[in-house]
Amino acid sequence: MLPAPSAPVVLPPVKPPALPPVADASHTSLMSPTGAEEGDGTDWAVVLAVALVAEIGLLWGAACIVLARRRVALSHAESRAEQDRTG
Repeated sequence: MLPAPSAPVVLPPVKPPALPPVADASHTSLMSPTGAEEGDGTDWAVVLAVALVAEIGLLWGAACIVLARRRVALSHAESRAEQDRTG
């Protein structure tokens, strides 16, 4: 059998956590609330579009360089073969 408690159990009061200070109008803080200033950054769709266009451009340029090198190598091989035939 359990002994009866002599007094009721009292829990300490729960305090909400202290929040960090909000950035003031002089912008001296490194952190600012989300959405406090509208239009201060570049839209994510624009950044994604620029990155996509740059990547496509780089891949296109690399493909053109590879094809140009193959054409030069093929023309050199054909000229060597022609020289070997004519002796």
